[in-house]
Amino acid sequence: FVFPLLQAGYRVIAYDQPAHGVSEGRLTGLPDFADVVAEVAWYHGDVKAVIGHSLGGAGAAVALGWGKLQLEKIVLISPPADLVGYSRRFARWYWIPEAVRKGMQRAIEERYGVRWEQLEVPRVAPRLTARALVIHDRDDRMMPWLHGATVARHWPGARLMSTDGLGHQRILADESVTRAAADFIAGRSAVASPARP
Repeated sequence: FVFPLLQAGYRVIAYDQPAHGVSEGRLTGLPDFADVVAEVAWYHGDVKAVIGHSLGGAGAAVALGWGKLQLEKIVLISPPADLVGYSRRFARWYWIPEAVRKGMQRAIEERYGVRWEQLEVPRVAPRLTARALVIHDRDDRMMPWLHGATVARHWPGARLMSTDGLGHQRILADESVTRAAADFIAGRSAVASPARP
């Protein structure tokens, strides 16, 4: 995403969320993601748009919903719509019993003082004014396409771009995706009609 945005004349700020990539930490959660994107935007100032993948996109949407972040546009790539459902799939992948998964959810909710349902993008989206583009692959096994379609449907005026055969990770390196995100942010393309049920 960096080079198409630089070519469009934007300054690009990239970072790893806490406990991801080269960032420090071993534990993190969606409220941390929301706080960090808001801090990064505040520190650098005059941030017009955010591109976020998966929980990173959800974190940016939550920061918008909490009033910690002001944006004109946001691109959400493969965002989750249902955190509880996602955690259940995650638990099944790693053979984590449901009782342990529920305990994890309770511990996270207690740590942050917020219920997971309050962090779901479809709950915060209806009151958001930033223009949104949701990009999701129909073959995403980690975060099924229906999640992105649900987020787009609940976000007023959101656009939905669907891809095929890219899954959850390869979507980030696809030239048509990176170009669509840059064009959307630059105002050169609306991508598609608003998402509808």
